[in-house]
Amino acid sequence: MKRYILPVLILVLAAALPACDSNSFDGEGTATGVVLNVDKLDITVGQTATLTATVMPQTLKMGVVWSVIDEQYASVDGGIVTGKAEGVTYVVATTADGTKKAACMVSVNPEVGYTISIKDADGQLLSGVYGYPGMKMNLTAESSDGLKHSYRWSMDESEPGSITTDGYLSLTAKPTDDPAYIYYAQSHIKVLSEDGFGCKIPVVSSMLRGLIVDEVFSTATAENPALVQESGTFSISAACQGAFLPQPIPAAAASLELGNTSNFSLSQEDGEYVLTTGPRKGVSSKVYATIAGAKHEIGSVKVDKIYLLKAEAVGVSSSTLSFTWTTGISKESDILRPYTIYLYRDGEGTELEASFSIPSGDGCWGGEQPRFVFSGLAPGTQYWFKVVETGAEETMESALVTATTEAFNIVMVSDSPAAVGDIILAEDFGQMCWGADEVSKAAGYDVADGSVAYNADTKQSFTSRDAARFVATTGQYAQRSITAQSVAKKESGFRLAHWAQGQYARIYVGPGYLYISTTSYGTHLLTPPLNSIPEGMTAKLKVTMHAAGKSSGGKAVLAVQHGVSFSEISSGTQTNKNKLNLTSNVQSIEFNGGLTSLEKFEVTIDGVASGDRIAFGPETESASSGTNMMLISDMTIEIVDLQ
Repeated sequence: MKRYILPVLILVLAAALPACDSNSFDGEGTATGVVLNVDKLDITVGQTATLTATVMPQTLKMGVVWSVIDEQYASVDGGIVTGKAEGVTYVVATTADGTKKAACMVSVNPEVGYTISIKDADGQLLSGVYGYPGMKMNLTAESSDGLKHSYRWSMDESEPGSITTDGYLSLTAKPTDDPAYIYYAQSHIKVLSEDGFGCKIPVVSSMLRGLIVDEVFSTATAENPALVQESGTFSISAACQGAFLPQPIPAAAASLELGNTSNFSLSQEDGEYVLTTGPRKGVSSKVYATIAGAKHEIGSVKVDKIYLLKAEAVGVSSSTLSFTWTTGISKESDILRPYTIYLYRDGEGTELEASFSIPSGDGCWGGEQPRFVFSGLAPGTQYWFKVVETGAEETMESALVTATTEAFNIVMVSDSPAAVGDIILAEDFGQMCWGADEVSKAAGYDVADGSVAYNADTKQSFTSRDAARFVATTGQYAQRSITAQSVAKKESGFRLAHWAQGQYARIYVGPGYLYISTTSYGTHLLTPPLNSIPEGMTAKLKVTMHAAGKSSGGKAVLAVQHGVSFSEISSGTQTNKNKLNLTSNVQSIEFNGGLTSLEKFEVTIDGVASGDRIAFGPETESASSGTNMMLISDMTIEIVDLQ
């Protein structure tokens, strides 16, 4: 069954495709999307415009292949679009691996003193009209010179319908006996002023065999019906071809009826059809639509106990991947189900990286949608994720979902002078051996560690790989304080030796990150002295990091610390009492998710001199609420200018 998630569509060709970049492709990895800088261009004959495309994830550095759907109107060369003749076409960017596409609509207008646009009766600008047999609408024209002109309307082909000379459009039905392709017709609407200047847009009238059930389009047949839950209610409609995806035909234009009413019923609520199912499973019904006087079988529905389990990647850093999933019923249903989750190193699901089981009704999700973070992963590496619901009568599993960690190279601070473009510090806390990869690579699992008390400033490190229990969020009780400096110094291979923390010793070691602050104390992580900035010069630095906050809307700051001596983690004493300057040379970031949603941030800081440190943490040292709790997974500092 083909299924498409539907955006909200109106009868306007609203360009809403994703988009892409132009680097070479080395054959490694798979594109997840492509994004264009614009989705609509208006140019005149002979005029050029430039499109740029970015393939996601950007770490692939994959290029695109450019093409034009109708080359009589425009051409494209390396993203440069040139208008050739009056009309409308699309420029398409296809990823080098051929898996993803994005399109930009190009309207080519004649070289004139003014341009003309077409609008609907509500004054909304139209780039095209997509409708269904029997649809009617008034069109108006407007000129860019603001003067009143007389206009003449016409349609290239008569098959989709007709338009009067004053712009009244009627789409008519064409009878067909083809059971799989009920109706589709395309033409162009054209409007001309008395000066001969005009505008041309596409018009499509269609009725496709298929159903839209709860905003999902299915080419449902009796052999492969659309699945619905027992004892439930669902919005349902016939479908016509939308601008990019099928869209619903209003109930007033397409009346529906069922072939089987023993376990189904149809009603209308607020002008939409509602399908109600009974308690019996395995029951099917054909669905018919009457439109423009003709009755057609358009699909089939079936009550089934199998729910579609969908997984997706929602977070990526250099050493962590975060995934979420749903059965499509409700969040409350999702968090009560038992699951086994798997992370693989191959697309066939044979090379297991890690797997974990979560029991039914476990409180680990904290009332939120299931989300799991794998940590301690190799940078720049592709992985595959799968989740299996183990409690159903028939085991249900998701498809393999792929995600790639970002490339990362460790750079330790140096005393050698650096230049513009140099990375002077790069640390991935998830790569450290002092606990991060000792939790079987899964943030969120607590560790059975003998007599070690949770939240203890202990000199013992993580030593057991046994997952004692799953916790709702990666809170401090699942970590160890880095105030055990001797352990941090020894087991991190001295990589944290010259870092420091703020006034209160409240930084903890987590699997794949550092956990900063508690509900009672705020603190900061301080970089080593940036001694590679040339003496006598100040630098503009770009700081890039993956971080997360306790809640959406919480803030963190990066503040330059100049001319101050700090107790470091390698000092052998508790590294608190470090007073910070959080009022000058400060930049802030705002978090959009919770602690399990690592986001990528880039901040530019001016006026940094040799020996300065950069502090990362809450807005104030006296912060004493949950808003000052945050995670940091990695940090990279690059010189972008020297003065």
